[in-house]
Amino acid sequence: MANAQAQATAPSSMEELRQRRAKTKLPGEDLTIAETLRVMDVARELRDRRATAEEMFRSDEVRIQLREKLIRTAEMSGDRVSEAEIDAAIDQYLSNLHTYEAPKPGFRKFMAYCWIWRTRIAMAATAAAAAGAWYFFA
Repeated sequence: MANAQAQATAPSSMEELRQRRAKTKLPGEDLTIAETLRVMDVARELRDRRATAEEMFRSDEVRIQLREKLIRTAEMSGDRVSEAEIDAAIDQYLSNLHTYEAPKPGFRKFMAYCWIWRTRIAMAATAAAAAGAWYFFA
């Protein structure tokens, strides 16, 4: 009885099976190029966030490796540094690692801003030269 029902619901030929598969659409099969690119951007963002999260969880490993390297360096140089001092130095270093400090005023800062604004400065100089030439020679 069960065998007869299975035969009744099963396709009678391979051709019918192919036709059913051709009619069945897979999810995302009819996406436009823009939609496909959007899906790929989401996948890339998820991958990047996962890599960032894994790196954040690795911070304990980085801290341990840094601590061991500093202890070896202190032993090789003959410095008498306690483990508590090394831990305090690592804590201070990591707490200030991603902090922003505004640059001090000076010539280097001025030159950096000139480099950033170089096209505006060049356009202003060109306009001033053209205006001066027009004023003096017209």
